[in-house]
Amino acid sequence: MEFEDISYSRETTIAAVADFYTFLTKMYLDESQVAYPPAGGWPEIVNADPAVLRSFGKSDEVLALLARLPYIQYPSGLWDHAAEPTPGHVFINWPDLLSIRDPNDEDPGRTLRLYTEGDFYDIYPPHRASYVFLLDTKLGIIHWGNCSTRIENGEWTVNMIDKIDVEEEAQERSEEEADWRSSAPAWAIQDFFEVLKDQFRKLHWVPISHYSVRNVAEGEYHGEDGMMAMLLDIYRRHGWPDLTVYRKEDCIVNVLKAMKEKYPGSTCYREG
Repeated sequence: MEFEDISYSRETTIAAVADFYTFLTKMYLDESQVAYPPAGGWPEIVNADPAVLRSFGKSDEVLALLARLPYIQYPSGLWDHAAEPTPGHVFINWPDLLSIRDPNDEDPGRTLRLYTEGDFYDIYPPHRASYVFLLDTKLGIIHWGNCSTRIENGEWTVNMIDKIDVEEEAQERSEEEADWRSSAPAWAIQDFFEVLKDQFRKLHWVPISHYSVRNVAEGEYHGEDGMMAMLLDIYRRHGWPDLTVYRKEDCIVNVLKAMKEKYPGSTCYREG
């Protein structure tokens, strides 16, 4: 897609996120792990103290988007125990994060941004929604910081936004922002989530439970000899990636059984 043909749509973005989560529930997530907002949006955001929201430094559109997205739920409010939609990472559940914030925090915006954007939050503009994946509500694109060269230089380059276009668009921005915009590959929002789904379809990313996902390219850790080959075989034997024949429940039961029996000490294995 040409850069000039891309535009942002809140409804399209919500649909793309929801479709991605639905895809994950067809592979390994329980449907109960995904929460959808009520008709008026998440009350934790919609009814939040306006001063707190302003201190977060995000545009009205980003806040409206966050209030209407589906989220992967945090078990018992533990954000770092949520299921991983990408290897080793959790997506921020904004309603939960706002609901558990310290009401006595004198600088809630800074605290929230440190949770979600790390130490570099001060260079990210107000129309950007996240840290690992940088969703821009003005341009309708998502940047992927630290994207692997396998993906950046692979078949999905045909859908990637030309970095020259991004560099030209970023010329009027700060030097820091221009740097990350020009260095991180970007896709239209819908294309971006197709890139993520493709990593699962091709078993480049492999769930090892309802909660944990491993990147095959990173290899195996100590005591995991043969683990990846075993997991790939289990998924393929159960019909993956053909969703018309894939037997999700049987597959995940066998994945959990094999992990418990053969790799109970796996670094990333967890069931919650």
